[in-house]
Amino acid sequence: MLVSKLYAVQYELRQHLTGWWWVIRHARQPTCKLDLAPNRVLFVLTGLLGDSVMCTPVIAAARHLWPESKIVLLGKRQNLELLAACPYIDEFIEATAIPFTLTKRKDVSVLAAKLRALHFDLAIILLGDQFAHLLAKVGIPIRVGVKEHPLAPCLTHHYSIGSPRTWGPEERLGALRCLGYKVESVKPRLWVDRDARESASLKLRGFGVEAEGRYVVLHPFGSEKRQWWPLNRAALFAEATFHELGLKTLLIGGPEVRSAINQNLPACLLDSTGRLSIQELLAVIERAELVVTTDSGPFHIAGALERPAIGLFRGRRPEHATAYPTAKVVFGRNAECDAKCDWNQCREVPCRQMQSITVEEVLKVIRHEGSSKNSFL
Repeated sequence: MLVSKLYAVQYELRQHLTGWWWVIRHARQPTCKLDLAPNRVLFVLTGLLGDSVMCTPVIAAARHLWPESKIVLLGKRQNLELLAACPYIDEFIEATAIPFTLTKRKDVSVLAAKLRALHFDLAIILLGDQFAHLLAKVGIPIRVGVKEHPLAPCLTHHYSIGSPRTWGPEERLGALRCLGYKVESVKPRLWVDRDARESASLKLRGFGVEAEGRYVVLHPFGSEKRQWWPLNRAALFAEATFHELGLKTLLIGGPEVRSAINQNLPACLLDSTGRLSIQELLAVIERAELVVTTDSGPFHIAGALERPAIGLFRGRRPEHATAYPTAKVVFGRNAECDAKCDWNQCREVPCRQMQSITVEEVLKVIRHEGSSKNSFL
């Protein structure tokens, strides 16, 4: 724990010092303007899946603004897989290392050489503020990024995302508005590869879902354990859903959660954790009757694919609860959390607010929606 904290401190300090030094060396450097449509545009997207989904309106708007431009996406493997079927992206570059890391410096140097050779006219950072200095070093003349980051002096144009509690697609569209473009607000969208649909269908059969079979998707996990819904409720939810609706439940999650899964699962709870690629995950969610998930990537994926969803949210993190019209949210509440925990930090793992969400509360939402005109199922 101490080592990780020390690493985080030096990582932040080096970025602050780099931004400060850039101001000293380039204080009188003139600002470039984007007078014509750029020939080559680089988007940097190296964040979590849910955050990446909320950035998709910017890429769609850029293609509308610059139909003839070559749009390239720089991201981690998961970001590239998420947007592999996006029709607006012409090329993908994988970031195998992040700037300012103490390891993989050679990878960063190789990436810098590649970016320099491609002669981009414009670079827009959506997620991955650490890249600002690298983009400046490789000579990209117009560089757009977040105003609030310590490396903002390395940029030529800035946009503000405001509070980390509230930012969403609207704030990220500021990346184009700060260049002088009028951009309409649109909802996030995702695209599913045809081959991924076919391979996902084959895997679903292997899990026990027939070609035309209906199922519910359950994702009780999160990027950190404090976001998890207690795993013992997965079986209870699956049994109740099968009893009331006759539908099996497909448990989804990355390979990192497989060790936490109890192998003695009921027959109505199908375990696909660690066995789906990200594009296959999109295909599985696209076909689902309902997605029940924590405030994590699958919540945003379901929203972008316009699938019915129930979000399991901590009461202290409500910011994305109304982001998608097809989603309903159940909030976990706990008075002790409200009094002692920070907005983004829990003192208990799993969070007491997540523990407070019962299976019955989720079923009530399903029953209520099932009896309304906007039926989930």
